Amino acid sequence: MTRSALLLACLSGAAFAAGADAPEAAGPPVMTPAAEPRVPDETTLQSHRTPFEVLSERLIGVASRAVRYDWRNSHAGLGITGAQLLEQNNFGSARLGGVLRAPMAGLMVDFAVTRVFTWGSDSTNLLSLTPYRQAGRPSRVEADLNLGYPLAEAVTTPRFSFLPPTELVFFINAGLRYRFYPHELDGMSAGDAFKGFFAAKLSDKQVQNIEYLRLPGMELDRGRYDLLVGFSLDLYFQNGLFVTPRVMVALPVFSGLASSKLGFWWELTLAAGWQF
Repeated sequence: MTRSALLLACLSGAAFAAGADAPEAAGPPVMTPAAEPRVPDETTLQSHRTPFEVLSERLIGVASRAVRYDWRNSHAGLGITGAQLLEQNNFGSARLGGVLRAPMAGLMVDFAVTRVFTWGSDSTNLLSLTPYRQAGRPSRVEADLNLGYPLAEAVTTPRFSFLPPTELVFFINAGLRYRFYPHELDGMSAGDAFKGFFAAKLSDKQVQNIEYLRLPGMELDRGRYDLLVGFSLDLYFQNGLFVTPRVMVALPVFSGLASSKLGFWWELTLAAGWQF
């Protein structure tokens, strides 16, 4: 009995020791409130804000050079030119020749030499039966020096897909024209021929020399020079091909010096060629 009591006491002491070493049961987790997000102070940026309507109307960029074909960096151009002269008379005149073009200091400079063909009409034939004559210029050779200043440029996409994109340049033009008649200097001395070649007005001797060119009903106009102004539209393809229609009007600047009776008249020109 004594042994039983001693064993029971030992077991009770071991159970009590084991209960004292056991960890206490964990309680429910403690929830802490989350940190609130930081709100930026927008008042500091208010002075730098711009409405979209204002931004959409502002200039975004500037294209200072051609995109499809830069004609300013080309060396020279060769082409053919033809024109219809609309003088204030009943004679018909047309021009055909060649043109040499080159960009220079942002301008387009071209020099052209053309042959002008003049013909009469029913009105001039009837006029020749009367004592009246109409001022005109017979067939001749003309030389032109023109300057073109670019006003606007744009790259375009043609309507038909088989045509390549092109460069359009709109020019304002001013030109000086010189005309020479075959055999007008015949029978003149070297000094008179030199003065007559550059004179603003044909002399009586020169008028006599070109009488054979005069058409029925025509009064020979003695003017040598013309000043023309107008507009042109250059169409450049990427490979350098160009087409240029031009409209010019002659100003009667030299009319007083040459006693010209033609006054204002128009010219319609079309040139085509290759820019290198």
